[in-house]
Amino acid sequence: MNANNVYTPSEALIEEVITLSRNVNLYTVKTKEEIKWLPGQFFMVSVFGFGEAPISVTSSAREPLKFCIKKVGHVTGAIHGLRAGDTIGIRGPYGNAFPLDVARGRDVVIIAGGLGIAPLRPLIHEFMENGKDYARVFLLSGSKTPADVIYSEECALWEKRGIRVTLTVDCPDDSWDVCTGLVTAHLDKVEADFQNAASYICGPEVMIEAAMKAVSARGIPEERIITTLEAHMKCGVGKCGHCYMGPKYICTDGPVFSYKELRRLAERFGKGHGPQDDPMWGY
Repeated sequence: MNANNVYTPSEALIEEVITLSRNVNLYTVKTKEEIKWLPGQFFMVSVFGFGEAPISVTSSAREPLKFCIKKVGHVTGAIHGLRAGDTIGIRGPYGNAFPLDVARGRDVVIIAGGLGIAPLRPLIHEFMENGKDYARVFLLSGSKTPADVIYSEECALWEKRGIRVTLTVDCPDDSWDVCTGLVTAHLDKVEADFQNAASYICGPEVMIEAAMKAVSARGIPEERIITTLEAHMKCGVGKCGHCYMGPKYICTDGPVFSYKELRRLAERFGKGHGPQDDPMWGY
């Protein structure tokens, strides 16, 4: 990020582009200056002439900076047109990070829907690299179809490192011989001590809401149910007002919130008072 102007992006070189699914690419980028980030934070990523979009970091602190980007609109379509050797603009990192203190010494239940696995990936690496600080770690990851599954090869490696992984799809094909249905339908496979566990959730809004209610019903306290929200952010620094949620701004007060915080906001300001009707999927 430019130290003199928070709105001026820094140039980053795309070192590698990997296709993860039919409309999702993984971009490894290199910046001129060293940048540090935490799991859950995001960057504003831009292409000159097309605009910028908020993109979560999908790499751990020990890896180069990586963005997992789905082609869904104007800006992300432009990014998908870039190749290794091209440059993009980045600003950040912005926002808060996933709290780790709520999970120390406890079982951890991670629930991902679709591209929601991307911002959760650095969190998974934290649990693997510092396994002594946590108990059992369970991952439920759901996708629409087998063609939409990303990080499937890494999931196999995560299992070897002790993560208990369940993959599921809504619409299987003849090649799919694992689980089917919504991720919440497979919580019975999670042998966690729910009352003493913590949960991290990311995905489409409907899935987040259903998953938070499901793990809460199984006994996880609301303050230990953590999610990360997405919104149609324009600035990333709390100035444009596009991501307001009652008195909160998702870009500066979030994007990470606990279920307890979200329930209090909903009770005080009403569901829908904020960015829920203005998601980032149009970028």
